[in-house]
Formats: sequence, C-alpha cells, structure tokens
Amino acid sequence: MSLAEPVARPTRWGQVALAALSQNVATGLTFGSFGTLVLAIEREYHADRSQSSLALSLAVVTLTVTAMLIGRRIDRINLRLVMMAGAALCCAGFALVSVVNSPAALLATYALLIGPGTAMAGVLPSMTLATRWVPETLRGRALGLVNMPIAVMIVPLAIAPVLLADGPRTVYLLLAAAAAALIPVLLLVRDGLDGPVAPTVAPDQTGVPAAITILRRPAFWVLVVAIGFVTGAGTMKLAHFIPLLTGQGRSFDEANTLLALQGGSGIFGSLLFGWLADRIGGPRALAINAGIQAVVWTIYLAPVSLPVLTIDAVIGGACGGGVAGAFGVTVAALFGARAFGRTYSLFQISTLPFLFAMTPLASALFQATGSYHLPMGLTVGCLAFAAVLLFALSGKTAREPLHQAPA
Repeated sequence: MSLAEPVARPTRWGQVALAALSQNVATGLTFGSFGTLVLAIEREYHADRSQSSLALSLAVVTLTVTAMLIGRRIDRINLRLVMMAGAALCCAGFALVSVVNSPAALLATYALLIGPGTAMAGVLPSMTLATRWVPETLRGRALGLVNMPIAVMIVPLAIAPVLLADGPRTVYLLLAAAAAALIPVLLLVRDGLDGPVAPTVAPDQTGVPAAITILRRPAFWVLVVAIGFVTGAGTMKLAHFIPLLTGQGRSFDEANTLLALQGGSGIFGSLLFGWLADRIGGPRALAINAGIQAVVWTIYLAPVSLPVLTIDAVIGGACGGGVAGAFGVTVAALFGARAFGRTYSLFQISTLPFLFAMTPLASALFQATGSYHLPMGLTVGCLAFAAVLLFALSGKTAREPLHQAPA
C-alpha cells in the first residue's frame, strides 16, 4: 500500500453520531441562541442593532479563519483534541459574556473565544470525522445526519423561559454549562488516522501548490459566490428574524416559537437534501435549495398571517438545514475526499465577505430606511442568482477532476 492510498476502514455510525453531537452543541449554542437573545443583548449591554448583530458577524469571521487554519492541517491533527478544545473555548466564552458589561467586551468575547471554539468543535472537524468513517455511497446521508440542526430547534425553546425570568446573563451561564458537558463525551472520538497519510492534495505535474490548483478552478469561484449568498442569508436570518417579526406586530413568544420550528424543520431538511445530493448530485440539490429559499423569503416583504409564517418556517427551515450536507457532498465530488478538509477551509475563507457583510448590511439598511423591505428584497435577488449559478455548475462538475496524489 502506498502512502497515498487511503486506509480502508469499516463504516462506524457511532463516530458519525459523535460528529453530529459535537456539531449540534457547537453551532446550536452559538447560532441557535443568538436570535432569541439579540433584543435582550441590546438592553442588557446597551448596544444598538448594528452592534448586537456585529457580535454574530465577528464570531463568523473568527470561526472562518480558525477553520481555515485547521483545514490546512486537518489530516495531521488529532480531531478529538481539537473538538475538546473547541468545546472548552465555547464554555469560557459564554461564561465570560455572562459577566462583561460593555458592547466592546461582548464583541471581543464573541470574536476571540466563541467564534474559534465553534469552529474547532463544529462543522469542519465534525464533517471530516464523519467523512472518514463512511463510504462514498453513504456520504450525503452521513453528512445530512451530522448537520441535522437539532440544537437549533431545542436551544431557543429551552432558553426563552430562563431569559424572561432571569435575563441573558443566566442564559449565558447555561450555555457555558452545556458546552462543558460536551468535553468528556468527546473522549470517545476516534480520528480514523491509523497509519501514514498522504497529503490531501498533491501539487500537479507542474509543481503548482495544491491550494493554487484548487483556486484556479472556475468551479471553485462560482461555488464561492453561490454558497456565499446562501449561507450569508442564513446567518442574517438568524440575527434578524425575531426583530423583524416583532417589528411586524408578532409577540416574542410567537417569533421565538417560529425560530425553533425552523430549526426542527432543518432536521428533516438535512436528511432530505443529503439524500437528494446522493441521488442527483450536490450542486443540483443546492440549486433546488436556493431556488426554494428565494421564493419563501418573499413573505418577509410584508406582514403575513401566522399560518403563512408557520409554513415558511417549515419550508425555509428545511432548506436552511439542508445546505451544509449538500455542500459537503459537492466539495467532495468536485475536489475529492482526500482534499475535503483543505478545500472546505478555502471555501470558508473565500465566502467570509458574504458571511460577515450580509448581517450588518441588513442592520444598516434597516436603520437607514426604518424597515426590512430593502434588505429582504435584496436577499431574495441574491438567492435567485445563487440558484442560477448552481444549476449552471451542476452540468460541469464531472468534467474537471482535480489532480490528486497517485496511488
């Protein structure tokens, strides 16, 4: 067996379950809590809408940078230790937020502790772990399981009574305790690196470095723009969902329940789009996802009835939950399973402008115009454009295999 040949491993769904747990706790605590907390953050820490939404954007920035650094060495590092360290950073970050007093300290904590911690325990290590323990034919379904947003559904419902009774500082202490509880469970993680491992992607025949080879692919940049709009819209929705609906006359309880329903629907959507990606390919599954989202986002252009909002929460939540798994299948198909970690990290850093900018831009447009009409309308257009790009990409994915190290 050459060093470039991947080690054959049995399928281990227990490791997939651990990946799903870590991903859920990390992203669920950070992103699932934020929409529920955002108005309380503004009151407790004397922040305006731009400052409060900036906390999540800064966490996304440092999450992305951390994931990029991890992705460069993902096949050389101990996943178990990385994921445990990430849970510890999240624990420390949430505990610190519970005692700080200024908006600047809040923003710094989200940027320096919560963002990196979420990256180290969240998407990239978890998806890498699952990818190592399942065959290619089951990859979409496995990544769908990993990315089921169970915690995104549970966290808003769990923290809302505590928030109303005791305030955001007590909520942050509970989030810290939940992150701490994850640490001993992650001792069960097994890397799957049971022998020498070849570089994830070798330089091509001309000696060009692997990262440059990836970045030269037109498909990479098409996918950057498309997935940037889709994921940037999802992050923006988490931050603005409750302020948007309460501004339209809905109660906090109604808005928070709809937010939780979106998370619950994402569980089904993650499995659905993972299965769909296995059947028709990741780019096509993502294109369908973006097209549906473009349609359902139009309801935010004006107040609508609660039944319509409920339908939107189910459909939109299913689409939002289905993005990560289908995207993981797309990355593996376009660039190879051995290149997954490195390529995924390059996508994360390349889509950072979308993830960082869309949330505070929506805040700025809201403050300038006094309504969410303009940011919601622009988002509909961005999602429709993403769907077009992804449909165009779906016909080209099999034509440009990425050069990998020979077996």
